[in-house]
Amino acid sequence: MRRVLLAVAVMAAAVAPAYAQRTDDNAAREAEDAFGSSVGNERVGLYNAFDVRGFSPVDAGNVRLDGLYFDQQARLTDRIAEGSTVRVGLTAQSYPFPAPTGIADFTIRRAGDELIVSPALTLGPFGGWSAELDAKVPLVEGKLGVALGVGVYREQEHFGGAPKYESVAILPRWRPADDVEIIPFWSRIRFSDEEAQPLLFTDGTRLPPKIERRNYIGQDWADNDGHADNYGVLARARLGGWTIRGGAFRSLVVEETSFANIFAGVTPAATATSLVVANPELRYGSVSGELRVSRSIVDGDRLHVIHASLRGREQKRRYGGSQLLNYGTVSLAAQVDRPVPLFAFGPQTRDRVEQGTVGLAYEGRWKKVGELSLGLQKTDYRKTITQPGRLVPETRDKPWLFNATAAAYVSDDVVAYAGYTRGLEESPVAPIEAVNRAEAPPAIHTRQVDGGVRWAITSKLKLVAGLFEVRKPYFNLDSANRFGQLGAVRHRGIELSLAGELAKGLNVVAGTVLLDAKVRGALVDSGAIRARPIGAIGRTSVLVLDYRLPQVEGLSVDAVVESTSDRTASLTTSLEVPARAVLSLGTRYRFKVDGTPMTARAVVGNVFNNYGFSTGGSGFFIYNVPRRITFSITADL
Repeated sequence: MRRVLLAVAVMAAAVAPAYAQRTDDNAAREAEDAFGSSVGNERVGLYNAFDVRGFSPVDAGNVRLDGLYFDQQARLTDRIAEGSTVRVGLTAQSYPFPAPTGIADFTIRRAGDELIVSPALTLGPFGGWSAELDAKVPLVEGKLGVALGVGVYREQEHFGGAPKYESVAILPRWRPADDVEIIPFWSRIRFSDEEAQPLLFTDGTRLPPKIERRNYIGQDWADNDGHADNYGVLARARLGGWTIRGGAFRSLVVEETSFANIFAGVTPAATATSLVVANPELRYGSVSGELRVSRSIVDGDRLHVIHASLRGREQKRRYGGSQLLNYGTVSLAAQVDRPVPLFAFGPQTRDRVEQGTVGLAYEGRWKKVGELSLGLQKTDYRKTITQPGRLVPETRDKPWLFNATAAAYVSDDVVAYAGYTRGLEESPVAPIEAVNRAEAPPAIHTRQVDGGVRWAITSKLKLVAGLFEVRKPYFNLDSANRFGQLGAVRHRGIELSLAGELAKGLNVVAGTVLLDAKVRGALVDSGAIRARPIGAIGRTSVLVLDYRLPQVEGLSVDAVVESTSDRTASLTTSLEVPARAVLSLGTRYRFKVDGTPMTARAVVGNVFNNYGFSTGGSGFFIYNVPRRITFSITADL
């Protein structure tokens, strides 16, 4: 790590002065809508890469890297990803080959012809700290540069954990010609001393009692250690009306040690049965990529674009062999640390997914009239599982997938849109508390219908209102605690987004999702399970305000309100998690020291220290983050 930091400093000293980069990061001011976006370390919006309309784009396999197909297994470090956008509704209209669960599109960092060196130091919350250093270094003007970064994180979690992370990334950028770009990249996140967050289970008729936050109740030795790697190459070239884009990626997670802390049968007296799931080394890896050739044809006021795409992936996973340790009844008020056991792991399961997809898409844009997008894909999917002592048949699927979207310019300020999409997506993975934990069922067929209106109230303020319906098979734990398909689920809802400049100096990002989630199938008909899936939230709202004070140059204040209605907490009973609203307040001050741009930022999260629970899809509870203070300072040297 020290050698990397030294290398950055040496290169930074060798070339010209810096230009602003991270000191201008402000997700609230850069967001185009309220559906989810990030800039640097800041994130705003209703959705994120793990939650779109009640589903996870990452779990479904709908991640893109600079718009190209990427089968993500390892989390992307911010040293590679400069920002991200969740593409749903209108934002996915002209996006080739959309997906029912939405798309999480990450933008990588690119070196240009200006030197940018940006250190950042963060203190908090709860006594934790982090230090980051990003640089974009030109080596040959107009031809060659390199973006690189390192980060060191010593975090303090709200449940009492104290994990350690280090991340590093390097992204050379070669431009041999004006319209040609090649970017190889490599990154790694190293994690150690990462305590697993305790998962609380009740009998399904009541919530857990209020327990002290910041008090770790797991085992001190039950730490997760390992690394997450992402590397590959991106390339693009423009030849007249032709554009060629390609990407090849490797994504790998190696969990050298991993554990789960489960507290079952939590009582009103704050006692529970303490269970620890210990795993041998686990590996999840994938090689994936896409080659896309696009042809643009200009016909007066009309633009026609044809895309031909070839995607592929080979995913390999090694999991299972875990050991369940039962430590009997314990109190949730204090930790009872047990000696490190002698582990006796069992044989592991291996699975392999091979998938190839050929696609053809058309985009038509007619100035002041509308847009039309059509796509057709043929995919060949095969999954094989090698499980000790059990013969699992191979799964094959070769569906045709279709999408069609259209937008009409009702006026200069109003656009109406509608779309239909069918997909083949990855199914959810069995949770750690399942008897078949980490098992991934075969890919599932999904479909989505959506539509709505966007109104440009002003040139800087836009309102979006939309309807959607997503249908998928429904997976969860059955009465024997085995994870599998229990029926079909339908998510139907309304989305509202308002984003932009509300008044001079005042920016707003406001959004609401009203979701009606329903499960259908024989188990629902018989009364064995509820018609609402666990974790379903009827309403989710977010309001972000950012105001630059005219009296003091460079000073701004911001407020974030996140609010949810009751959420379903049990598959078999009427248990609900109560509605909750959380307020966070922040300020930032942009200034210069000897001509060097700097930004100081302070944030108080959960100002009123509201206490509440969230629930996972399998029925566990975790409590929310208490009041916290974070301070950071960033510079562009």
